[in-house]
Amino acid sequence: MPRERTSTWCDMKLLNIIAVSSVFLAASPAHADLNAVQTTPIYRITEEGDGVGIVFDRVIVITRPEDGRWVAERRRQDVVMGKTKHVQDWIDSRACPRLLEVLASLSTLAKNGVLTPDRAGVGSLILDVPTVSVTGPASVDGETEITLSDTGGAVADWWMRSSEMLKPCWQADPPKFGGVPLRPQL
Repeated sequence: MPRERTSTWCDMKLLNIIAVSSVFLAASPAHADLNAVQTTPIYRITEEGDGVGIVFDRVIVITRPEDGRWVAERRRQDVVMGKTKHVQDWIDSRACPRLLEVLASLSTLAKNGVLTPDRAGVGSLILDVPTVSVTGPASVDGETEITLSDTGGAVADWWMRSSEMLKPCWQADPPKFGGVPLRPQL
């Protein structure tokens, strides 16, 4: 008899573990579409800032599915006068070649290291200007990444121009790869 009780107790415990695991899996965002195509982010752009009555946090990842096109995915969280707005949208370079121009313009950003004291000057107070960071591969092999970041400088100016170029390109639905939507990275 004790063996049957132990076996039943083990079965119950196993069923409990499976049930709890299923709840967590069902609640995870990745479970939402198991058929979606997974890609790996190559570039990441973040934009954070605030001002009078507004706070924003935006992240863009740029990937390259196996078919050679580039895809940008953006997650925005804007808080304006206490009201939060969440948006997730996409750009497919096949539908918007401007994305290719933006990627090409990355080469114009100076990558010359940290600001030395002799170039820093006295300093200034910058208000209502976002901090923009761009992260991407530093070499062809992709083993090393570089991040360029500033507030109101060349990187922020580059992103301001680029985001204006891309403004009409953002779409609500993810692009498809072989008829299957790309899986969100954000």
